[in-house]
Amino acid sequence: MLALLVTVLPLLVVTWLYDRFTGELLEDLGEQKVQHSMNATRAALSGFLKARQFELETIIDLPNIERFVSWDPLSSELESTHALISFETDSFDIYGVLFFDDQWQLKTALPGVASSGSPYWGEMELSLQGLPRRKFADFWLIGPQAPRRGHSGWFLLAAPLPLSSGDTSSPGFVALHVRLASLTELLRNQTRIDGFMPLLSTSEGQRFTVNGQPALDQASSWLSQEFAPGWSVEVLKQNPAVSLSQEFRRPVFLLGVGVSVVLVSGFLMTLIVRIKRRFVPLIEGAEAVSRGDWNIHIPPEGNDEITLLAKAFNRMGGRLQALIDSRLDVEKKAVLGEFSASIAHEVRNPLATIKVCVQSFPVDDDPRNAELITLVLEEIDRVNGVVENLLSFARPFDPERVWGSAGDLLRRLAALIAPLAVRENIHLSLSGDQGAQLCVDENQIQQVLMNLALNSIQAMPEGGELNLDVQTVKENTVIIVGDTGTGMAPEALERATEPFYTTRSQGTGLGLSISKRLVQLNGGNLQISSEPGAGTRVSLIFNASRDIHG
Repeated sequence: MLALLVTVLPLLVVTWLYDRFTGELLEDLGEQKVQHSMNATRAALSGFLKARQFELETIIDLPNIERFVSWDPLSSELESTHALISFETDSFDIYGVLFFDDQWQLKTALPGVASSGSPYWGEMELSLQGLPRRKFADFWLIGPQAPRRGHSGWFLLAAPLPLSSGDTSSPGFVALHVRLASLTELLRNQTRIDGFMPLLSTSEGQRFTVNGQPALDQASSWLSQEFAPGWSVEVLKQNPAVSLSQEFRRPVFLLGVGVSVVLVSGFLMTLIVRIKRRFVPLIEGAEAVSRGDWNIHIPPEGNDEITLLAKAFNRMGGRLQALIDSRLDVEKKAVLGEFSASIAHEVRNPLATIKVCVQSFPVDDDPRNAELITLVLEEIDRVNGVVENLLSFARPFDPERVWGSAGDLLRRLAALIAPLAVRENIHLSLSGDQGAQLCVDENQIQQVLMNLALNSIQAMPEGGELNLDVQTVKENTVIIVGDTGTGMAPEALERATEPFYTTRSQGTGLGLSISKRLVQLNGGNLQISSEPGAGTRVSLIFNASRDIHG
């Protein structure tokens, strides 16, 4: 209930504040938005006129420009200048370029891409009578001329022509005949704000809408900014139409708030019950972990954040269990190593003494005594071998890793065990990518491979096949020793690499343990797969990336 109250109470407070202050706030925000938009619109209008000024300055600087007042514009002497003027005025914002004499009488009209009708086609007539003229820097701003039936609105941006040699006054004026609607269309950003209407106005009282048509609304402007002499952009403040009266709109709003509160309350109650039900397994899992049960598993349901939390909890439990198992395995190996080293030290020296003593016995003619001495020496060598394995398991040497090919290791191994394989009726073969590279201590890995090969031969008393294969998997080089022997039962496979575990009466149970440890010291991993009667595959996996080993 506290969560429900915490959620609903702010909603009620916000509703009261909205009802109290939102109307005025929205009006203030709208006015501020209009003012910012006004600045942008004024800059756009000024930029439009400055662009036309630049075009007009470019035209004035063209060679022989003053001759267009008195010469035929189609004459060959003016052909190149005419082409440059057409290039500069290639815009739908400009009807054309007009040339006037010093009395503002039209002499020449050069049409642009947007030109139509007079003065470009048909009679060359254009009256400036009654149009306001304003000085605009070094230019004249003439007009605007409002749209008439069959004629679009326009205004002129004019400048005096340069003096010819020997002249004391300008021969006339050149003007850009500009489309009025191109200027008023820049007011379009202002029209997107409800309750406000932008207009383009002149000091003579002319007003034009965004479409370039004369404005019918003569109300006083709410905001005005001048962007050129006598020309300004104005904003009229209007009352937006409403579909409901103020008295009716407020009850509807409050009713909507009430319905929203009821819906939100119901939704929250349902959500709280559902979340509580989803969190119960998490709480039980946390209590189980606190009791030391790391194997607790929370069944994930759905596809939301709680499901992700349950999956993360399960991963955490699994990793903690793996960490504890790893720690126990390390401690177990450390204890076994210390024990093995101690036993080896205590046994090795007496064995050496016993062997020397036995070898010093006098040789007599009794064959039974000679056979007994031989058996004792063989048993001493066997026990000494067990001691050597114990020392290898307890204190393996640090590997001296170098780059080499897997094929060299396997060919050397094949040469060593080939006579034994022939004697045991075992077919020995090499396959795979023999040129694959790996970075290992060759002596240690050779010892591992020899141990694995001898195990395979011993697992095939009736003969079979022994395959030494090399595979390249992504950035790994994998050496596989596979046989067709008796295989291993699942329980034996699970404990195969445990120290002192063996299924052979003559084994020590250290061969695979030492092999796995040597492979790990060389940065690799040893994996065994086997089935009873289907043989055994032992894979040695080494990372062969040069980026890792350098």
